[in-house]
Amino acid sequence: MRARMCAAVVAQGMLGLLLAGAATGTAHAATTTYYVSTFGSDSNSGTSPDQAWKSVGKVNGFAFPQGSTVAFQGQEWFSGCLVFNSTNVPVSSASTPFKVTSYGTGKATLKSTCTGEYSAAVTADAVSGFELNNLTLVNGTTTAAGVLLQNQKSSTATKGLKVTGSDISGFATPSGSSSTFGGQIMVLGYAVNGNSGPLDDVQILDNKLHGSSVTSTAGPGLYGWGSGVNITNVRVAGNSVYNLGMSPQSVGAGLTGNGWNGAVIERNVVHDIGANVTSCGGASGIMTYTSNDVTIRHNEVYNVQPSPAYTAGCDWDGIDLDGGTTNSVVEYNYTHDNAGSGYLAYTSTASSRVWGPNTYRYNISENDDWANAQGGLFDVVPSAPKNALSIYGNTFFTNKDQSANKKAGASACFLFGYASGTWASGSQIKDNICHMANKGTYGKTGQMYYNPYGQTGMTLSNNLYYGTNTGGWRWSGTTYADFAAWKATGLESGAVWGDPLFTSPGGGGTCSWSPTSGTGPQPCPQAYTLKSGSPALGAGTAVSGNGGVDYYGATIPSPPNIGADAS
Repeated sequence: MRARMCAAVVAQGMLGLLLAGAATGTAHAATTTYYVSTFGSDSNSGTSPDQAWKSVGKVNGFAFPQGSTVAFQGQEWFSGCLVFNSTNVPVSSASTPFKVTSYGTGKATLKSTCTGEYSAAVTADAVSGFELNNLTLVNGTTTAAGVLLQNQKSSTATKGLKVTGSDISGFATPSGSSSTFGGQIMVLGYAVNGNSGPLDDVQILDNKLHGSSVTSTAGPGLYGWGSGVNITNVRVAGNSVYNLGMSPQSVGAGLTGNGWNGAVIERNVVHDIGANVTSCGGASGIMTYTSNDVTIRHNEVYNVQPSPAYTAGCDWDGIDLDGGTTNSVVEYNYTHDNAGSGYLAYTSTASSRVWGPNTYRYNISENDDWANAQGGLFDVVPSAPKNALSIYGNTFFTNKDQSANKKAGASACFLFGYASGTWASGSQIKDNICHMANKGTYGKTGQMYYNPYGQTGMTLSNNLYYGTNTGGWRWSGTTYADFAAWKATGLESGAVWGDPLFTSPGGGGTCSWSPTSGTGPQPCPQAYTLKSGSPALGAGTAVSGNGGVDYYGATIPSPPNIGADAS
């Protein structure tokens, strides 16, 4: 299903543009602002707009006092690649940030000129308190990354790294490169010189991370890797991530958390990802790998899909807790119109990290897996989870006509595979709605469960199922053709059959909201609120530690409704 992502990529030497010779310039008092303008001169002092420097090279070769700011003139274009490290920022502290920003009106634009596998338009290497704000970065050559955050110098954490309010576009792994280094922002706990350099307090906020078109080769949006889980206290919020077509063999995502310990990914909109991918293990909207204690919430993810048409490959899922992810939660998200599953639990052990326990709750999926690229709206693969997996309070709806798909059949609501096994104690699938109105190759709608190898051990309770001419429930070697036959198995308690009476089934569409608003896509889509008379009302079962509120932010009663509209 998914090719395994490399936990680290080793590079020799310094990244990209190296600082030439000894640093020059006269030290000024802390918190000095240094200005750079296309109308300036490198012989100026740089300490006022009318004494602005002119070039990126001047910036790279100057020794900055602690707490300095480098400000580029807004609406002007600059060429080069910025490198900040212990040579030109010899003293740094999270409590006294070193800032790179724009001044005047609008954003300054930096067009990169550096090349190579590990090149970046802006590098911050072992600079605590580094802040990049209100800049536009564009790929002017074959630069691999827009921003690189790393620590090549120390086993002590570099702290307080921020990329905010910036527009970063066009960056990707150079063609022919043997690495997977590349994308709009790279966050490395395993630096390109092989140092296991920790990073702490990393914030990626309110940026636009994108390519020029749906099929651009740019991507991923946010990528990187840790050394173990040595990237700590991460927040990724308010970003718009889009038009990242990526390469045919890409294993990245719009947003990827790799080697993170303690993170929140929230209020991002991610769309039109993976257009060029033709392999399995391809693009996701949001993904974690070998990470711990990650919360993914209040995001909208859609059109993770091949373009202009599906030809080969798989994945293109919305949100994926991938190999080695532990103690994490996916909640209050809206995924729709993705070629693969809305939600993926890739339960493999990675780097000796055993997947789980993890939870998916109060999410909404509309018309995901339209290409039948993974086979289910929610996939649990490749094996039975060895630590507990909880899936409760979610709403799944599809009315896609899949009869012309290259893959026969129709998507199931839940798909388990590709081996038998027993789920870990405490695993549960409760209070979910599966409304299957899709149409497959043989005229049947999708199965509620596709569990061909007979995985067991999870508690099934109080799920609502509905569809016409359904493919039934496939459990081990038996297909149960109707609800009565399924109930008779005794595999699930409190199951419900009936039209959930959504306000507007299939009418969720794309939400109108701004990621920087701080609200998430909620209350969109109102399409999946429940009307009076719904058989889901009050028909759920209480789940301990349920988070307290449903998708729409309402307090969850006991017993709850079934589905994401739990109250």
